[in-house]
Amino acid sequence: MSSYRAASTLVPGETARLGLETALGATPRGLVEHPRFFSGMLARPDVAAAALLAVADVAGSRYFDAGLMQRLANLDPVLTASGDRLRVESFSLCNGVHARLDLLADGIDSGELSHGTTNVDVNQPLRTALSGIGRTDLVHLDVGTDGLSVATLDGTHHERKVDLPDRWVRGFAETPVLASRMTLRAEMTGPVAARWLASLPRATPGPSYHLVPGPGGLRQSLRPTPTSVHLAGAGRLGAAGRVARFATSLQVFGSDDDASAWVLTLPGARLTLLLSPQPYRGFSGEGGLLTTLTADSAEGSAARLLEHLAWEPLIDPAALAAATGLAATDVEAGLGFLAATGKVGFDLSEQTWFHRELPWDAERVERDNPRLRDARRLVAEDAVRRTDDGWEVRTGDHRQWVTPDGEGWRCTCPWWAKYAGARGACKHVLAVLLVTRGD
Repeated sequence: MSSYRAASTLVPGETARLGLETALGATPRGLVEHPRFFSGMLARPDVAAAALLAVADVAGSRYFDAGLMQRLANLDPVLTASGDRLRVESFSLCNGVHARLDLLADGIDSGELSHGTTNVDVNQPLRTALSGIGRTDLVHLDVGTDGLSVATLDGTHHERKVDLPDRWVRGFAETPVLASRMTLRAEMTGPVAARWLASLPRATPGPSYHLVPGPGGLRQSLRPTPTSVHLAGAGRLGAAGRVARFATSLQVFGSDDDASAWVLTLPGARLTLLLSPQPYRGFSGEGGLLTTLTADSAEGSAARLLEHLAWEPLIDPAALAAATGLAATDVEAGLGFLAATGKVGFDLSEQTWFHRELPWDAERVERDNPRLRDARRLVAEDAVRRTDDGWEVRTGDHRQWVTPDGEGWRCTCPWWAKYAGARGACKHVLAVLLVTRGD
């Protein structure tokens, strides 16, 4: 776990002081011990407190196999300061729910935001104190402490160590890809959304539904439709109950692979809950990036993009293309590679990427994606051969056949028979992509 100088606290008084302790953090100045990212007054402290508790709820919840030992119940949320907003993120213990609080400029009454990424301490005493904050309370938020000790490693962020479990980093790699492929399926006003959320079963993971917009919010459909959204495990939306009473709207995003995202717009903030396609599926195994990572230009483009990724709240791909001279397809491949290292996320409300400063480790891209590593081995072994109607791929004593399927590919292997591409391409299809993109 991360090391903190002291515990995060809420000190009562005429103006309550909410102090969030930070750990080692990356900033524009380099590596900083216990950086200070913000000090100022909150416009709606009740909203910020409830939303922060919702993110902490997700970090401490297991929505699938809830009876398993909760060894990791005190994982620290990740905070990114982007100059005009604070983002606080966490994953559930089962890694199937991703929560993100965006505290926007309208949610900050006064103060100055800095830049950087770190872990923040949200302990049980603080959680108890946060639950008592009301709308009329005056709350001063201090993220970090005075008297900073700065330690820069060779003037770069590349060797920064963050105490994040590997499954969180793999989750940070998969969630932006899933989100970027989603479309808006429904939108509700705040009161309608609050009533609908309150009607959901509380047990986890809860039933799954196909939902379509209706007068009372969303109604069940007997079968999926092009405009329906799949709510896989209704109980996984439980954290939304923390903030539902404040919501001015709820946007619901869906995708063809049954993942969903629920974005609650709050006074001065947003809370996004991203749900994996099924309660038993964690984000770390989805494989959504694999096809993107087969592009020859992915790693090199990512390195070029890193030189131009400023501490901006949002990433403009067109501006990056102009600044780097890269083609739009290379920018897309580079952003995909950066996503695989956890360095970028995707904001559904603003429909663009954002920068998150996690360690730059190009080697972990293949380490965390064994199918891609196996595909490269197959190509190196010259195991991929063109046939009249597709490709033959040798794996030991077996042969698999990869053939065109619409705009994609299909394979005869057991992985493809089980998932049909729903969890990313198999190693045989990836090997073919590596060969064809090298032609």
